Amino acid sequence: MSEATAIENVVSLAVRSDAAQVKAAIGDALQQKVMVALEDRKKEIASSFLHKNETAEVEEPTAEASTEASTEEVTNG
Repeated sequence: MSEATAIENVVSLAVRSDAAQVKAAIGDALQQKVMVALEDRKKEIASSFLHKNETAEVEEPTAEASTEASTEEVTNG
């Protein structure tokens, strides 16, 4: 349900003076907004989690390689 449709439903119910239905429509609209926001947040968290894992996998070998190189220089030096 789009936001405009939800507002139209609330307005049309208010015009008909159906307070219980207006309350239900507002609750449904708010619930839908919360669900969409939570789904978006879950996607952001999942994306950042996956991105951090990829970054960590790439950085670990380079850090180990530089540590091994400096150890070899001290040993050979």
